[in-house]
Amino acid sequence: MNKADYLAFPAIVGTPGQYNSMRKMWDGHHYKYHMDRMGNVKPMVDNKAPRTFIHCHLKMKKIQTEQEYLMEMERNNRVLVSRIARTMARRGVDNWNDDYEIFSKNKASAGADERNRGLVKISLENQAILEKLTCTKPVYNHKQWLQDFKVTREYTNRLRKYPQTSCKKLAPLNLI
Repeated sequence: MNKADYLAFPAIVGTPGQYNSMRKMWDGHHYKYHMDRMGNVKPMVDNKAPRTFIHCHLKMKKIQTEQEYLMEMERNNRVLVSRIARTMARRGVDNWNDDYEIFSKNKASAGADERNRGLVKISLENQAILEKLTCTKPVYNHKQWLQDFKVTREYTNRLRKYPQTSCKKLAPLNLI
């Protein structure tokens, strides 16, 4: 802070020692006023947390869809309860249609036969695939991999500025 900012009685003209007590009194008064004002200054940088908006935290559409889902579920439950109650009131036996049971058994058995044939076909295919997998021999040869690694390392040693084996004289590569 510059001292001239709060000096009330600058010593521009005058002799030294002239108005000393008056200058000190006014300077002290203005300095105190200046410091009081500087104490009341608010910072220019806003470092408070940003405002929170209710629509960002409370998702009304989600709540509405959940309520609609629950209402639909309750309605379906009421319908099921009424059907069960009606069935229990009639003792739950359907005797008026004797052919229904026979028809339904035949229809179910036709579908079951088709499904069984499909399952048998799938299981036979799976067994054939398993047989092929167990009969095949591995294709990978780890000895060949090790030999390829040694050749590659030899190439990299030749390309390096300072090879790993500095004492040995390099022999020509035997690739075939």
